[in-house]
Amino acid sequence: MNYDILAFLIFIAMLSIVMYKNKKRLSLQKVLYPFVYIILYKTQLGIGFMKRLSSRHRQIIVTIAYCFIGFAFAGMIFISYAILRTMIQFIISPKTTQTGMALIYPGTSIPGIGYLTFWYWLIGLFTIALVHELAHGIVAVAHKIKIKSSGFAVLGIIAPLFPAAFVEPDEKEMRRRPPIQQYSVLAAGPMINLLIALLLFALMPYVADSSNSMLAPFESRMTVPTGFSFTISNASMPAGQAGLVNNTFITSVNGANVTSADSFIEQLYYCTKPGQEITLASHNASYAIKTIESPAGNGRAYIGVENLRNVRAVAPEYRSAYPVFAWFKGLFKWLFLLNFFIGLTNLLPIFITDGARMLQVALEDTISNKKRADLIWKVINWMFFALIVIGLLSTYFKKFF
Repeated sequence: MNYDILAFLIFIAMLSIVMYKNKKRLSLQKVLYPFVYIILYKTQLGIGFMKRLSSRHRQIIVTIAYCFIGFAFAGMIFISYAILRTMIQFIISPKTTQTGMALIYPGTSIPGIGYLTFWYWLIGLFTIALVHELAHGIVAVAHKIKIKSSGFAVLGIIAPLFPAAFVEPDEKEMRRRPPIQQYSVLAAGPMINLLIALLLFALMPYVADSSNSMLAPFESRMTVPTGFSFTISNASMPAGQAGLVNNTFITSVNGANVTSADSFIEQLYYCTKPGQEITLASHNASYAIKTIESPAGNGRAYIGVENLRNVRAVAPEYRSAYPVFAWFKGLFKWLFLLNFFIGLTNLLPIFITDGARMLQVALEDTISNKKRADLIWKVINWMFFALIVIGLLSTYFKKFF
């Protein structure tokens, strides 16, 4: 039984019960109701803090928010191009193209990223939503736009699934403001998420390492190198034929003990010719592998392994503390990934996103015919919405594509 998925289902059930009991205090925003909707629980939480911070640092906040605008439009172009390119490739060749699109929910393993636990998911989404909406509110108050309410929200896709937060500026007042002020308020949310992702990457580069070979701060003290592992690229290649399987833990190369993959790479690339044997050993088995020439045609020996990963063991003096360290290591990695991907996704023009609102303001400001601007905006939003739906369906129903 996957306890993270079970915790997720229990969370949805409890959330549904709480919302039903407080239904008179909730506000419903229909996006594509009843399939997609947002439920709001309006409060005044945090508004005083936004006002105090904005009044003390108004000029700095406004200047930074204006700087965000260019980066936000660049992000919108980047993510829109990436989606269009991927989906065009998928439409041309659905059998060989992976869209890489998936809903972010706990209990799933994402290749090259890792396993998303329930608590990583919940803490990550709550933190991201909180700073995102605070950024919107602080910039709005800095522009002296009234904040009507703030509070908690739930994004529903048929069932209430994703917890969030919100800040509600006075929409009529905001729409009367110059486009540059509207852009700055809208850009603040996704850009603060991307900025947090950048800061996490700068402080802890391991968070962006898909091979998991980089160490977190202090991890070199708490662990010792013990060997390496890899995945088999093809079972018909020499490594697979010799009996090696994915994630075999290798401790010896040609009879010499090793603590990392460096010795293996050196032996294979520089000391072994195609047709010669190389011997790899684990704790309980030895494998004699006859090499072949690399498919790259560079004359180097090849055995058919990839994704080499150095393996480290916890030092005895840190065995009690390391599980806590490892949990926080994973948390920071997921905070980086969620901030990065959600920040970019929020710039994609799909109706409820900040990117959609920014595009709407831009079209209305550049096209004199408001009906034509609105039609263009809707066509673009529906196009990207359809592409995302197709991308998601291709991920979860691969056999039909």
